[in-house]
Formats: sequence, structure tokens, C-alpha cells
Amino acid sequence: MTKSEILDSILLPLADAFEAGKGHGLPITPASAEEYEPLRECLAELIGEGSLIDPKKMKVYHLTQAGYLTYRPRINALRALGR
Repeated sequence: MTKSEILDSILLPLADAFEAGKGHGLPITPASAEEYEPLRECLAELIGEGSLIDPKKMKVYHLTQAGYLTYRPRINALRALGR
């Protein structure tokens, strides 16, 4: 999977959890061994840019307000495409 495909695959569930309200997060795990490293890199980039709250030990990811606003156009596009 490409970075873009991985991002698309996690954005909608993260947005749904964010929209559900405070405290709603999402555990994110790779679907396969091949996906592990690209997913880890994608999550690290999102945390680094401030779009995700660093999950520490719990491994439950939360979009930040800034991350939600940054990716809102992409989220809307994905929803429009029915993904």
C-alpha cells in the first residue's frame, strides 16, 4: 500500500471517532506484516505534524482539532466517493 492509500484507509475511521465526541479514539493496527512499516511511518508523520495525539502506551489514536480541520477536505472527498 502507498502512503496515500494508508492515510485514506485510516482517515475516515479517525474522523468518525473525532466527530463522535471527546474521548473517542481508534486503535489502529496493520492488516498485514507488509503494512506494518508504512502504517507506522504514516502515523508517526501525523503525530509529528500535530494531526494525531500521541497514544503513548494505549495505542488508541485521536485526531486533533487541527488535524481534523487540515484533513477535512480529504475526508469529505473520501465520503463522497463512498470509501
